[in-house]
Amino acid sequence: CQGKFLPQKICRNCKCGIEDHDVQLQTEESQKVGRLFEDTKYTGLIAKLKKDGVPSYRSNQVTISVTAPAIVYPAITPTPTAPAATTGPSGTSAPNRGVPSGPAAPSGTSTHNRGVPSGPAALSATSAPNRGVPSGTATPFAASAPTHGVPSGHAATTPAQPSAASPAATVMPAAVPAKTNVVKAITYDWAPSGVNQSLALRYMELLPPEQRPIAGTQGADYRKKQMAKQLPEHDQDPTRCHELSPAEVKQMEQYIRKYKDEALGMGDLTLPEEMVTLAESAGALGPQALEAGAAGDKAAVGKAGMPGAPGAVCSGNYVCHHCQKVMQQGDPAVYAERAGYDKLWHPACFVCCTCKELLVDMIYFFKKGQLYCGRHYGDSEKPRCGGCDELIFSNEYTQAEGQNWHLKHFCCFDCDCVLAGEIYVMENDKPVCEPCYMKNHAVRCAACLKPIEPEAQRVSYGEHHWHADPQCFLCSGCSKCLMGQRFMALQGKLLCSVECKKKVLAS
Repeated sequence: CQGKFLPQKICRNCKCGIEDHDVQLQTEESQKVGRLFEDTKYTGLIAKLKKDGVPSYRSNQVTISVTAPAIVYPAITPTPTAPAATTGPSGTSAPNRGVPSGPAAPSGTSTHNRGVPSGPAALSATSAPNRGVPSGTATPFAASAPTHGVPSGHAATTPAQPSAASPAATVMPAAVPAKTNVVKAITYDWAPSGVNQSLALRYMELLPPEQRPIAGTQGADYRKKQMAKQLPEHDQDPTRCHELSPAEVKQMEQYIRKYKDEALGMGDLTLPEEMVTLAESAGALGPQALEAGAAGDKAAVGKAGMPGAPGAVCSGNYVCHHCQKVMQQGDPAVYAERAGYDKLWHPACFVCCTCKELLVDMIYFFKKGQLYCGRHYGDSEKPRCGGCDELIFSNEYTQAEGQNWHLKHFCCFDCDCVLAGEIYVMENDKPVCEPCYMKNHAVRCAACLKPIEPEAQRVSYGEHHWHADPQCFLCSGCSKCLMGQRFMALQGKLLCSVECKKKVLAS
């Protein structure tokens, strides 16, 4: 769907929200996050994001090659076998197959010869059929097969001879060295920057499988939706908002300046055992390490993030600031510079304190010791309009149905008519005027088939609804009014008794 978005930040065609609308491209994501970090005084971010003197952001799509697990294949070893061959009594004809040619033996009978190579001519008193022997040559055998010293007239059994012509193959399990050059390439739509590939890969492995941003998977879709939801463009740029007055534009610019100076940050990956060195390095930079951060947001070492003696930084004793479990040495941990170097998070624990969703691309907003996504940081600073989803910078707004609204945006979700002083109905937490409700949302009476007005009383039973009046809520068998009476329902029909049920079923 390529529908345009209305001021309510929904699609004109399908009515879905921006985060559920598959129109955001990778370049648009990069531009949006680039604007978010543009002109920030946060020196740590400038060092990471600056390119050719201009703050920028790239989505950092990366392909990581992973060695496939070793596979042992069974080896096939041929094992020769030979069937036993027997000869018939001397003086009778016996088939000869696959026997090497030898000197002829005189006999009064013929021998059938199949597939025997030609040899020296042999005397024969009777012609013998010759199959598979080249034309013009005599059969090499005119009598039975040689008996090897057995008296004539007695049957002789020849011992089994190995045959090289028909070996039998037997599968024998044998270890074959696995190939070491088999690799599998995995493309991530985003991966942490500034760290080696093995650390980035381990970070991905510690995320829930459904949240790993592997290209073309559920995790990539999750990241795209969270990018739209957690970092709404209309929280970053006044030109993306709907008809702001000059005074509102000025207030919004002040809000943007504040969060860039005091709250905005991007998480970094490190190993718990390296935090001591990292904290000492940050302390050596002096106050300029975090120019505009609030006093309570300065980096601090040796506080609540680690058990043990106060003020002591002990490698391997860090606990996750979210789940309070011990950080494992060798596993990547996330730290937020604005939160201080005494706090670490497991990769899957680096979440917004309000919505509990994984902070997309490790972009956070830090306020009063808590991590927020962009949306919920904005909600903590300003009221958000339930109609246009924008923060309200005006001094005048209204509250209805537990939400805040611009005065001009408290309007019908379907037709945009202003609802001030009008009857409206809440449908899926959105206000709808009465005409649109009757046309698009009202349930119909099972008796008269007309839509039921929002202010009218009605009776509902399962998926069936009736006007709560004697003309509609009555027995289908005897037309008795059932208001305040016991009844039974059968295929959308109301019945007052078993007799009426039998009557209706018989009709």
